[in-house]
Amino acid sequence: MKLCKSNMQLLITGCVAAILLSGCATAPTPEKAGRTTGVITMLTSTEAKNYEKALTSIQEGEPEKAVARLKKLASANPQHPGLWINLAVACYKAGDLQQATDAVTQAAALNDKVPELKNLAGLIAVDQGQYTLAETNYLEAIKLKESYADAQYNLALLYDIFYQDIAKALIHYERYLAVINDGDPATKNWTAELKRTLKRRDER
Repeated sequence: MKLCKSNMQLLITGCVAAILLSGCATAPTPEKAGRTTGVITMLTSTEAKNYEKALTSIQEGEPEKAVARLKKLASANPQHPGLWINLAVACYKAGDLQQATDAVTQAAALNDKVPELKNLAGLIAVDQGQYTLAETNYLEAIKLKESYADAQYNLALLYDIFYQDIAKALIHYERYLAVINDGDPATKNWTAELKRTLKRRDER
């Protein structure tokens, strides 16, 4: 069974923004990198316009265009966490995991208590095949914000696909569905299938 969700949404709070990421995998697909909070530095009107253009490029599926703008902005405003997070997102979307990791490190140095940043670090770790690190990051994201649906979903997917631990996967799929009020029929059906699989195993 193959379920594929595609969702990319731009979230903006003040001068700090990040996008949601998605992909496609067997069973439910990995979700998103979310939104950061707090502004350390303010941007000039020109910088703000360039920031908006960069975010638009990411939203329109042209992350490479965003990378150059965001690098310049982050260099001029190194204390602005949103710039680093969005640079990480753009690099991740462009397939440059090393630059994405470097940008995550810069953002974390400013504020390592942002659950969305931990979730993004988890996505990067999965793409690098570092599943234990991904698990750690998703768990930290959930510890910071238990109602963070994306991290709950990604952790469930990690346990489901890579660890093949149905019991653990079910816990986090159900928490994800609870947060979104069962607003994801595909994942709800997949969760029901996993429950049936687990029941059959227990009956053997």
